[in-house]
Amino acid sequence: MMDFHLTDDQQALISALQAILRDHGDLPQDQRLSYAYYNAELQDLLKNGGFFEAAREMGPLEAALIVVEAARLPVLVETGASALVAPMVLAANECAEGPVALVNGPDLDKAHRNLPIAKTALIDMGDDVVVLPVAAGAVEPIKSVLAFPYGRFRRAPELGAGRRIAGAGPKLRQWWRVAIAAEAAGAADSAVNFTVEYVKQRHVFGRAVGSFQSVQHRLVQCHAIARATYYLALRAAWSGESVHADIAACYIQQNVGRLLFDLHQFHGGMGVTTEHLLHFWTYRVRALQAEVGGVNDAARAVAAQLWPAPAKAAQKGLLAQAG
Repeated sequence: MMDFHLTDDQQALISALQAILRDHGDLPQDQRLSYAYYNAELQDLLKNGGFFEAAREMGPLEAALIVVEAARLPVLVETGASALVAPMVLAANECAEGPVALVNGPDLDKAHRNLPIAKTALIDMGDDVVVLPVAAGAVEPIKSVLAFPYGRFRRAPELGAGRRIAGAGPKLRQWWRVAIAAEAAGAADSAVNFTVEYVKQRHVFGRAVGSFQSVQHRLVQCHAIARATYYLALRAAWSGESVHADIAACYIQQNVGRLLFDLHQFHGGMGVTTEHLLHFWTYRVRALQAEVGGVNDAARAVAAQLWPAPAKAAQKGLLAQAG
């Protein structure tokens, strides 16, 4: 597999970030059995350290690297929307107070990821985007097994209280998909590494589970999924092409089932409990699987951009048959 090296500036950025994450990213002992733990102190440290400005000061690739690194932690900090999506969607002189939640406009009455911790919501209205401040007490937290805080608006928000960005909907969905791939890449990589260490220690029939060739093969495939997601996310951030964002999200959303099945199985009975840290990463990837229309919408977006004429011809043919 071809590997790529970070530039000196990128390496300095990630080294500084890793030092902060290493010192403040531990999961409290009393939260080990929870489904999600949001570290507000770490969120503030990253904000005050200027990491959420990387997209504008260095570029979206550097912001995507930050998202990947933060997603490797079992604790949660919100970086995908604050560090990557919002800076790429808003104008250079605009900002969104973080944490930021990404919300699908037609589903305002449903639960959304990170909404209970958000101070700003970017609402996808199709063609436009509404930037809406989230008032204290406006969100009802919802219990979920997924490794994010979920919540819904207590009452329908007044969209007129926010500012509308005309024509920004496609850009929001593009960078939302890049963030999905980047978050999934970091979480998947940690889940694979955690499982590799576990199968070295777990013994059956007098042998380490990891010594069986069938287990090794399947773990290699899981590793390949995590690494491919990483490179696809970085390519989408580097190129700025919407089709690359669609491909990155489509790939990981399509492979979530395979990844989670193998990783949980190799942990045996422990894999379906919250006693291991595994669920903090795998349930997070599962949550990302359904966003921005899931794999079906991502695949259709890829097809529409790579093969626009055949797609239109096929659609006409289906309409003719229906008639």
